Amino acid sequence: MVSFSCEVCNDTVIKKKLDQHAQRCRGAYFTCIDCSTTFQGTDYRKHTSCISEAEKYEKGLYKGKNKQQQQPPKPSKQPPAKSTKPKSTIFNDVTGSQNLYKVLKKASKDDSKKLKEILKTLKITKVDGKIVIE
Repeated sequence: MVSFSCEVCNDTVIKKKLDQHAQRCRGAYFTCIDCSTTFQGTDYRKHTSCISEAEKYEKGLYKGKNKQQQQPPKPSKQPPAKSTKPKSTIFNDVTGSQNLYKVLKKASKDDSKKLKEILKTLKITKVDGKIVIE
């Protein structure tokens, strides 16, 4: 929590009690203990960010927060060209109309990576009001 020092009575007060202290101490103005900034009147209310103790005392070692604005933009990578692979042999075993769940379960029985590949290759289209899975 940010602490302030009253420059009139030299008392240390936390931020949420500054208003009460300002009413008791006539003509009070405050200095932030962390960043040594002096605030006149009620300017201390606007003091929402401050340097941390690590930044203050470990100047050379302090790395700070990573801000997205300071990072250089990453070069966009071109998506790799899609290679045409032969269709999975699992779908050759399907005859007539079968439950999609059963077909996928049978296909991924041995390997979950295979299931992911199958799901990525599935394409759903709507033809004449019917949903077709390719």
